[in-house]
Amino acid sequence: MSKDIATRVTTGVQALALPGQREGWQAQHRGSLLTDAQTYDALADAIQADLKARRLDGDLPWGLSAAARARKRVKPLRDAAKAMRQAAKAINGTVAAYEETQPETVLRRREDKALRKAQRKQQLGSAAHNSAQATLQRLAPGDGDDAPAGAPKLLGDYFGKQQRGA
Repeated sequence: MSKDIATRVTTGVQALALPGQREGWQAQHRGSLLTDAQTYDALADAIQADLKARRLDGDLPWGLSAAARARKRVKPLRDAAKAMRQAAKAINGTVAAYEETQPETVLRRREDKALRKAQRKQQLGSAAHNSAQATLQRLAPGDGDDAPAGAPKLLGDYFGKQQRGA
């Protein structure tokens, strides 16, 4: 039995590694898992309907006890169907992981990341340069003879020499 599992694993890995066979492997395994999930759901429905119809002495009226008992008994089958659907999703995730780790895809993603990083650095550098230039200009020596050297300019200096109310 272990040889059979080892053979299946080896062929599965080989199929995932080849882009042409990847889709076939995905469809085959995902389809079988979803078929199993549908089978478990149908089986659970049939068993639940049968158990609901069986009334026992001491049950509550209107079949509430029988319905609750039936739901309780088919819960493991419902859980198995849910697990099969989750396994089908995992198959999709496995195939996506193989597609995302293709050398060309990884190289392109790394180049895009390096380009974005260089653009951010350039933007930060120009912003820092502009900020430093504004600070140096603000702290530059006064323009006229009456202004002391190194005196900071006032906010009004940036808006012109308009005086109000005189």
